[in-house]
Amino acid sequence: MKQSILILLLSATAIFAQSRRAIEAKEKELQVLKSYLTTARDSLQLEIAARWRQKQRFVEQREADKEELDRLREVQERAYADLSRVKEQTFSKDRMLEDERKKLEGLKDEWKWVSSTLSELLEKESDYIFETMPLDIEERRRDLEKIRRSRKTHNSAVTTLSDYYAYSTKYISRGKDILLAKQTIIPEESDAQLVTLARFGNVHAYGLNDTGNVYYVRQTGNLGAQRYAVVEITDPDIRAHLQDVLPRWIQNDNISGMVLTDVMQNNQSEVIIAGKKPSLWRKVREYVGKGGAVMPFLLILPLWALVLVVWKIVQFSSKDKRNKALTERVIADLEKGNVEKARGYAKKQKGVVARVVTTCLEHSKWKRTVAEKKVREILLEESPLLNKHLNTLAVIAGAAPLLGLLGTVTGMITLFKVITDYGTGDPKILAGGISEALITTQTGLAIAIPILLIHNYLRNRTNYVMSEMEKNALRILNRLWPED
Repeated sequence: MKQSILILLLSATAIFAQSRRAIEAKEKELQVLKSYLTTARDSLQLEIAARWRQKQRFVEQREADKEELDRLREVQERAYADLSRVKEQTFSKDRMLEDERKKLEGLKDEWKWVSSTLSELLEKESDYIFETMPLDIEERRRDLEKIRRSRKTHNSAVTTLSDYYAYSTKYISRGKDILLAKQTIIPEESDAQLVTLARFGNVHAYGLNDTGNVYYVRQTGNLGAQRYAVVEITDPDIRAHLQDVLPRWIQNDNISGMVLTDVMQNNQSEVIIAGKKPSLWRKVREYVGKGGAVMPFLLILPLWALVLVVWKIVQFSSKDKRNKALTERVIADLEKGNVEKARGYAKKQKGVVARVVTTCLEHSKWKRTVAEKKVREILLEESPLLNKHLNTLAVIAGAAPLLGLLGTVTGMITLFKVITDYGTGDPKILAGGISEALITTQTGLAIAIPILLIHNYLRNRTNYVMSEMEKNALRILNRLWPED
């Protein structure tokens, strides 16, 4: 029992000792864990403190970033406002620029119109110079050239208009004045003469040279360079009167007393004043000139037609005579039985009848029907030659009145242009367009009617020559094949 208790005690002691050692080990382990825990707690505290400081720095940085973001937003809003203001200003400037551009384009168009109008005005004035008083032509040309040079130099419409106004005023005033001046004139069919002129505006003028010859500058009623004419006065009474008054006017430097004035100033004036009638050639030239630009083409037509008519008449006459002579000679030889002689003679001749005779005699063994077909072919070949240029004559006869009508239209256009430029106050100027219209119509009809009649005559002559050739060919066939 004691042993059991002892063993139990020993066992308990051993167990207790073992437990004690285990507890000590656990305590040591606990101490180690406590030291680990303390270290971990310290490390955690340090980490928490570091995290807190980091959080504080983050919060501070966030606040700073927020403030910076707010500042940047304000800056951005101000930038947006400035951008909107700049855009509005830019848009406004663009609109102003577009308006100015449109104004500039309008001014450019106006300047182009003004420039073209000035160019047209100066060009028209340059053409009009030749229609003015011949005494002013050279001076007006020089003044107009000065205006053109000034325009190229300054390129100013105002300056050009001012110069042109002064130019127009100068010559309009001169066209109303009565004055004396020394000037060179070129009379018709004469050399240039230095004369002292008594000028009565743009109406007319009298001139006296050193040798006592008297000249008259008058209007003709035509347009263009032929509007004025200079003629020598040869009528004794008129010449004596002017030789008496012109020196007195020149000496007193004043035109006074009775002045001879030709109110009509037409072609009859030259006959009265110059004492001579115009030649036929001059009348023809004046007639053609009054007809306008269509007249030269109208005059070509009758010349062309005349050449064709003469050529056709010569052609028909030669063919008619040659064919008759050949036919009579060949028929006479055939009636005598001289076939070879007739063949030899026909070979030496020209023309359609000669070909018919040669063909029939060389093929005398043919039947008549075959010979007639061959003769018909030869005659058909000759027909276009006989009708050649007849259609051309018909076209000329039709074209002449059409050209006359064209001249009528151009004459009416000229008339309306004259009315536009000069009005209806001067009947002589209006008569130019009317005469152009009537002259071309008259000339066209005068050309067409004879050509039409001649064309009909030549057409009948062609038919006659053709029938004669057929008749002569038939006579020859009847001699070669009398029984058929």
